[in-house]
Amino acid sequence: MALSQSLAAHGIQLASGPGTRTVTIDFEELAAGAFITGDEWAEYGLNISVESNRQRRDGSGDLPLRLFDSDCVAKVTSGSLPKCSGGDTDLATGSAFGTDPQGNVLIIQEDNSHRSRNNGTLGAPDDDARGGIITFLFDEAVTLDSFGFLDFDDDDRGEGYIRAYTGADDTDAAVMFNLSDLSYLVNLDFDGDNSLREFDGFGDDTFSRLEVEYPGSGAVTHLEFTQEVAPGGSDWSGDPETRFW
Repeated sequence: MALSQSLAAHGIQLASGPGTRTVTIDFEELAAGAFITGDEWAEYGLNISVESNRQRRDGSGDLPLRLFDSDCVAKVTSGSLPKCSGGDTDLATGSAFGTDPQGNVLIIQEDNSHRSRNNGTLGAPDDDARGGIITFLFDEAVTLDSFGFLDFDDDDRGEGYIRAYTGADDTDAAVMFNLSDLSYLVNLDFDGDNSLREFDGFGDDTFSRLEVEYPGSGAVTHLEFTQEVAPGGSDWSGDPETRFW
């Protein structure tokens, strides 16, 4: 498979600069409803894992990561948008909510009550109401450029946080944001359901781990980071005039 085809198959866009490449993971080229194992982006030095609050509180087991199609509406219409699955209209995006359509977003799948009716499998994509921690772990430290989070409306259960760690095993975050901070809201008229928050204040330092912790429903819309690429690698041009990756 060609590099461009491989990237598209994993919902990845690349931009290049001298000695670096910027990777944008927006989940867009993966199928809506797909389950995510976390190693889909291993060739780009990234692994994603999850620890659900449901598992931590009552030992019911880690719930899987899954993709939810946020280009949806409350009801089936004559237009092109489908009905939001799992009744999650609070994850819908688009002009009605003051945002660009976000397409597929990453959720912790809820262990819904209809599991036994679906041959023991999880039903429609539906974000877990108890939230949890999604961790992005990098093989080599990267610069974090942008991160998006959709539908943080459960601060009555506790605050949500984005934490960036210099070392993979660090216990103290070098950078931390509160998810409820309105200064990062894209659509100011929606500070709960359908709210979209984008974070780009990580600075120029490099980080090996990024955690998003939230107490209730919500979804990750994208992650953009810049990583170094060694000369002579598969993305190295070798042209002394251009030297692109």
